[in-house]
Amino acid sequence: MAIRIYNTLTRRKEEPHPREPGKISMYVCGVTPYAPAHIGHGRSAVVFDVVRRWLMYRGYHVTYVYNITDVEDKIIAAAQRERRTWRQVADRYTEIYLEELRQLAVIPPTHMPKASEHVPDILALIQKLVDSGHAYPVSGDVAFHVPSFAGYGRLSRRDLDSQIAGARVEEDPRKRDPRDFFLWKAAKPGEPRWESPWGPGRPGWHIECSAMSGRYLGSGFDIHGGGSDLIFPHHENEVAQSEASGAQPARIWMHNGMVQMVGGPEETDKMSKSLGNVVDLRGALERVGGSALRYHCIAAHYTSDVVFREAELEQAQSALERLRIGQQTLDRLLGSEVKPDGEDLAELAEARAQTEADFEEAMDDDFSTPRALASLHGLVGMVNQVGARAGVSFGASEVGKRRLSETREILVRLTGSLGLSLEQVPVERGLATDLIELLIEVRQRARQLGQYELADGVRARLAELGVLLEDRPQGTTWRRK
Repeated sequence: MAIRIYNTLTRRKEEPHPREPGKISMYVCGVTPYAPAHIGHGRSAVVFDVVRRWLMYRGYHVTYVYNITDVEDKIIAAAQRERRTWRQVADRYTEIYLEELRQLAVIPPTHMPKASEHVPDILALIQKLVDSGHAYPVSGDVAFHVPSFAGYGRLSRRDLDSQIAGARVEEDPRKRDPRDFFLWKAAKPGEPRWESPWGPGRPGWHIECSAMSGRYLGSGFDIHGGGSDLIFPHHENEVAQSEASGAQPARIWMHNGMVQMVGGPEETDKMSKSLGNVVDLRGALERVGGSALRYHCIAAHYTSDVVFREAELEQAQSALERLRIGQQTLDRLLGSEVKPDGEDLAELAEARAQTEADFEEAMDDDFSTPRALASLHGLVGMVNQVGARAGVSFGASEVGKRRLSETREILVRLTGSLGLSLEQVPVERGLATDLIELLIEVRQRARQLGQYELADGVRARLAELGVLLEDRPQGTTWRRK
């Protein structure tokens, strides 16, 4: 089955037809680093990392560009509030965010351009648009004239009234049309500035991405990604700028859904730093760890809007733990003298093959991570059943060992294609950890002495405190709920 991707531009799923055979060029709009990132930023980064990983899994060489918008009104405002320079603000929050992406196992991009480092590219693109009549200077600013581009609105499918409503964020009587937007802004006192043919100033937001995607990927690259909140006006303006300058826009436009918070005027609001209704990414990472948070980010289909609920972080943590226990069960069976019987192993081999087929079909169908995860949990359920029966079933040939090893390889490979790690994260040592392990020793001693009521009481009390014990032939292990 060939990969099919939902294209916002055409409103249908399409097979990618790379500009260069075997190679995918991909640009994703990154963050504007003026405050700590929230969980919605993490979800978007993870979503497109999964897309990249799956394309690589299918044999494509992927050139991945992820930009940082480090010149923007909100950064300038934050710098004034914090009494720092705009560059200090942008660099500080960029550094924090990149560490958070590392914890989420996001592969570093091939290129990570910053707007401030590509002003010459931006100026060259603006000059093209001015020379072709699609843009006009006005009092040190330069504006794109929307009516000059006949295809405006094709991506977002907004009518004229909706376009004007969306343009009100930049109302200005100097505009020739209310929908026009600024490519270059004359510098005000205290703002970053670069020299230009129209006077000192700085780039507008929309032109930055057109210039940087063109610089690294050229005309008509394969995939452009970002949040659904960017479809209008940001990506609509990118399409207009690119085509008006003589380049072709991206072939496929992908957009991830928003993370919403309960309690907005219509029950939910998009999570937004400007609205102040955010769950910061660092806090979520500290609560559940990178792998569990990554699982949470892909538990729903990437195009879906999701409502954030704290309990779902814990559910993701538990779901990931079930996958880890499946791998641990396989390791136990491979290392034990007690083996599953031949019938169990035959069923496991069949389940393994079906899981691989179902997983790949799901991911090829517009990266359906919920279906892919469900197939993994089905396999792990079978593994755990086999493991439970292995205590009374004996004898495993070399064929049997190979089937167990192949099942483990499939589980690790497929979870790895999603960027999930099944390795246990080492527990930080501390008084709490030492006390838990002391209680486990007390429980073990009680069992040896036949004091089963006491042993069961220790286990039950630890469970109430969120610590789960698991007895295995090699000893007792524990984990937090």
